[in-house]
Amino acid sequence: MKSVSIIMPLFNAEKFLAEALQSILNQTYKNFELICINDCSTDHTRSILNNFQNQDERIKVLDNKEHLGAAISRNRGLDVAEGEYVSFLDGDDIFEEELIEKSYDTIVKYDADIVIFEYTHVPSDTIYNKRLKERPDTFYETYCDTVFCIRDFKPRDFPNWSDSPCDKLYRKRFIEDNKLEFQNLTSFNDIYFAKMALFSAKRIVCLNDKRIMVYARDHFETSRISSDRNPMCAYYAMEKLARTLQERNMMEDYAEYLYYAIAIKFWYVLVYRKEERRNENFYKFLHEEGIAKCIEYGKEFYDRIDIYDKYIIENFRNKTYDSRWFDHLETYFEFYLKHNGQILRKFIQDKLQQDKKIIIWGIGNNGTSLLRYLNEYSIKIYAAVDYSEEKQETVVCGYEVLRPDEICKKADYILAVGRLVYLHAENMTRDSDTSLINVFELLTENTGV
Repeated sequence: MKSVSIIMPLFNAEKFLAEALQSILNQTYKNFELICINDCSTDHTRSILNNFQNQDERIKVLDNKEHLGAAISRNRGLDVAEGEYVSFLDGDDIFEEELIEKSYDTIVKYDADIVIFEYTHVPSDTIYNKRLKERPDTFYETYCDTVFCIRDFKPRDFPNWSDSPCDKLYRKRFIEDNKLEFQNLTSFNDIYFAKMALFSAKRIVCLNDKRIMVYARDHFETSRISSDRNPMCAYYAMEKLARTLQERNMMEDYAEYLYYAIAIKFWYVLVYRKEERRNENFYKFLHEEGIAKCIEYGKEFYDRIDIYDKYIIENFRNKTYDSRWFDHLETYFEFYLKHNGQILRKFIQDKLQQDKKIIIWGIGNNGTSLLRYLNEYSIKIYAAVDYSEEKQETVVCGYEVLRPDEICKKADYILAVGRLVYLHAENMTRDSDTSLINVFELLTENTGV
């Protein structure tokens, strides 16, 4: 019996299929089966599969009698998979040679339902360039050294909200016990599976490895991508997610995560799917009935969700498409800084009057927004720091970004912008007299905005 089943749906995949198959056969872990579902391809996909199948008995091929799409093809693969663990990979991507070995060892070691690994989209001409994903030490301590579930974190602190199943290894029994399946849609057909899996899992762990494990190829061949990119499919996916949570009596525990996902997904579709006519029809549907239906599923718990997520959802319900509010939506941090920034300003000004030295740690988008905000009020702090070597020695809003270990001991207060930044700063300041402030907690403690 094979330990791992790799499921790969294929439709007209001849251009990159041999590379993808070879990338799987090159895996250092050998005890797997590769289930390829040929979805009525009209090119040479089947002949390529025949050639590889003749060379390696671990490759199994299923042929759909009619074109069914990636979702139903993956479900067919699940039905015949014999492995204790399952991974879903695509026929145009490239995989790190130790992907299966490392993720298998991790899921067994932690007895996990899901292992999450690093995944990135890259242009085709650079797909063989190996990459690392640099993360702070606190990421590995928080997400890689122990199992967790989604409820252990606030929605925005959860480490993976990917809609793709291709950056995870799953326990097959977990999929079966929770009746998880891919939704038969022309697009967005993996949202329900990926998100419902995260809601349902009790034991999740991230792979403790900086290497990118899956390189997803960016390309736009019409033969490979569905011609029907209907944004309504995003609604069907999120509606099914909400309905399932209600039916399984999970809404009380997961309402805030659900509505965070709904708000961000619908906004993303409007901003990044550039099909004006379809977008307008999609928005009109959400405005007139779709949002109301999604709210109805969790109406008992709707008032407890984050005010920013409610702000986005209510904009869909109350503003017309012509307002184009979604084109200039404030970020989460900017929203709270705008509405509750006076709390932070007063705190900083009080400390500065006491001649206290204040630094900001974390000069990404949020830290830059904060520095810009303070400059608008002519508030000058002591320094700005970041653990990223790429940001160090750059100048942001008039501040040279410094290394934390060079300056933190001189500070009286550190304003940490972000959860992982806070944890990192907490480790570095544990034996010092420096006071550490979580900026997000300070800004969101008064939620009556």
